[in-house]
This record gives sequence, structure tokens and C-alpha cells, in this order.
Amino acid sequence: MNSRASHPEIVVIGAGLCGLAAAAGLTDAGHSVRVIEARDEPGGRIRSVVDARTGDYLADLGPTWVWPVYQPVVARWIDALDLSTFDQFIDGDSILDYGPDSEPELHQLPSQLGNVRLVGGPQAMIDALVSRLPGPVLASAQVTGISVAKDGLSLQLSDSGMADVKCDRVVVAIPPRIALNTIHWEPELPGAVARALTVMSTWMAPQAKAVALYKEPFWRGRGLSGRILSQVGPLVDAHDHSGPEGTPAALFGFVGWPPQTRAAADPHLEDQIRSQLVRCFGADSPEPTSIHVADWAQDPLVASPRDLTEPMSHPRVSPDILREPYANGRVLFASAETAVRSPGLIEGALDAAERVVAGVAKVATG
Repeated sequence: MNSRASHPEIVVIGAGLCGLAAAAGLTDAGHSVRVIEARDEPGGRIRSVVDARTGDYLADLGPTWVWPVYQPVVARWIDALDLSTFDQFIDGDSILDYGPDSEPELHQLPSQLGNVRLVGGPQAMIDALVSRLPGPVLASAQVTGISVAKDGLSLQLSDSGMADVKCDRVVVAIPPRIALNTIHWEPELPGAVARALTVMSTWMAPQAKAVALYKEPFWRGRGLSGRILSQVGPLVDAHDHSGPEGTPAALFGFVGWPPQTRAAADPHLEDQIRSQLVRCFGADSPEPTSIHVADWAQDPLVASPRDLTEPMSHPRVSPDILREPYANGRVLFASAETAVRSPGLIEGALDAAERVVAGVAKVATG
């Protein structure tokens, strides 16, 4: 560990799942670590609907599923963080929605094999990781500049009233394009590194998710799974999103319209989702108690302009250069997009975090 007490040995930029897992792993390895987050709370692309009165978790507006049977990294972390899972509810018919001029059809559809949900949602991972850190996350502080010198690094923050943060190493645990577009690098990044950051699309950037909360999962009593597949939307693919015992009751869905169409529909998007749910479940179906939408395309900490011009797709495995330490081991890039396993997904975030921890250990001993 660095003997200087004036600053942390390692700063992690980004308190999403990857950044927090990396920080926890580095802390466990004996390093002095500080996490800096541009948002006002940890979580990154893990965003939850919470009860306004109690603060209790209700639903996910970011990633939802994990596949422990196929994802060994996820399985390890679930055990390490003492978390529990439950099966995605799939019993019953699914609804095929062809639009306002056609009656919806009921069909039995195949389900995804092995997908489960975390009790407490992915938010439970965030909370567990934050609790393992030696100090609080420095929130509402966006890193706008990184200066690399022989004797260490200097990080400039968005709030001009805050002093620069000094450290020996930095883990950049934010999406590659955001790291390139929002941080001023001194000296400039090598061309090969900048190009690699540029080509990596940001998972979820063009997408939007919606959650409809209900008093009870009425669809289950009607022999329905809660699954909706629609040719017209707004929700093109929806699923039961209720808790382990059906409480809280909820549906979640992907808003399949392109970002520009969603923006034009706002602020009436929630009304159009309500109309679609009535169309699919019938005029006698209960009204949602509330609807929540997260449009990731409108989040400048997730979506870059280039992300919004490309088709939605899972990130491919990133160029090797993004998994190599830069600046004599002082700078390491990490986010779910840099993973070799399940890039973009929860497992990708954890895989990238494990790689960073191993990389720091290799530099320290090499």
C-alpha cells in the first residue's frame, strides 16, 4: 500500500456495479481506495424504484436478470455477498399485441432458460458492495480531467470549489465513450486507446424501460404470465416483475420506440403505456398505481451522441487494449463493456472488476 496518507492510492471513477466491485476487491487486497461518482448516489445503470415513504426497493429500471447457472462470475458474487435469488415468473399464457385495431392473442411462449432475479433486485448488490467500502462514496462529483505525471495523477472535478484529487492509480469504471467524451486527458490519450474507446457502444444507451406497479398481480389469477410481445408498443416486450411472493406486484417492459420517437411522445408516454396495458389485459383490468420510466438515451452519463445513431445491440468484446493498463499501470479502464464475459451485462461488470483487481496485483508484484 502507498505510504502517503495525503491521498488515496487508487481512485475509482464511477460507483456503478463494476466500480463498486472493483473498489471492494481492491480494499480487500489492502489498497487505499476512494470512489467518486457523478450522480448523487451509487448505482450507475442499476436504478431502482423505491417506496417514497419507506425507501424500500420495489422494482428495477436498469438490468434485472442474472443467469447463475451459466454465469460463474455472477454465481460467485451472489455467494460472496450473501444474496438470494428467485425464479422469474413465467406460468401461464403470454399476450401478443398487434395494436388498437386487433384483438390481442394468447399463446404459450418459450421462456429464457436459467434467468432468475435477485431478492431486492440488483440494488441489493449495490447496497452490499457499498457496505464493504471503508468510507463513503464521494457523490455529485464528476471527474472532468485526468492529468498523468511521473509522480502520480491529478483528477479535476466538476465543482470548481473542490480541490483536485491526487492518487497513484485510477480505475475508470464508466462507459468507454463517456470516459472519452467527458474527461479531458493530459497528455492526450494515445490514438489506439481513443479509437478503442470510440468504437465501444454503451449497453442500454438507446433503451428505455418502464415499470407499472399494481396492488396485486391480477394477471396471475387469470392464467397469464404477464408477458407481452407487441408489434406496436410502446412496450414491445414486457414481463411479470413482482416480488418473490407476488408482492410488490409489477410489470416491467422495454419501450421499443427509438429515442427520437420517445422524446416526441413525452410527456404522454405514460398515458400511452396505460392505454396499451388496458388493450392487452382488457377494460376490466385494474389501473396501475403508478408507472415509472427510465429513458437511458436522455442520460448524458450513459448515452453519447454516437450511441443514439446506432441500432440497439449487445456490446461485442472490446479491443484488448482496453483491458491493458495504460500510463505505466497508472490508468485502468473498466466497465461492463470492457469484459470478456457477458459484456454489458451484470456478469460483465463483475468480470471487468475482477480483471482490474488482478491487474493491480500484477503491477504491484511485477
